[in-house]
Amino acid sequence: MKIPDEMLNILYGNYFGYVCTSDRNDIPHITPVFFVYDEPSQKIFFITNDMSKKVKNLLENPNVSITVDIRDTKNPFNNEGVMAQGTAEITERGPIYFLPEDTLQLYRDIYMEFKGKYQAVIENRPMGENDVIVQIKIEKMVYWKGPHFKSVKMG
Repeated sequence: MKIPDEMLNILYGNYFGYVCTSDRNDIPHITPVFFVYDEPSQKIFFITNDMSKKVKNLLENPNVSITVDIRDTKNPFNNEGVMAQGTAEITERGPIYFLPEDTLQLYRDIYMEFKGKYQAVIENRPMGENDVIVQIKIEKMVYWKGPHFKSVKMG
């Protein structure tokens, strides 16, 4: 399915979103993540620590959503964003240096984006230490601008 340009502009123009997972009791958990969107596969990828609440929840319940938005604090009618819903899979565990080259490059892209923005936070943390790559297979996306919404079913 062809994704509308306004959705692509948000997904490719941003690196930061909010992932919502739920445990087996449907208790929600929302956290910020750096992500990469891959249009050919219609998947979103992010990295997290293998001991995180996100990973624990995804192992219990793979349903997930991520919201990426642009906010105008002066005029909320200019706010726009994309919410993608789908199923998550933890695709990689263990030392990242043994990953396939394309996956390793994806990891580097996400990591370097994060490192560039928050150098002081991760200065002494080696790349890949206790991390996993999570992929979200998108099933539905919703776009909004101000009070107007558009929905796209995938696949």
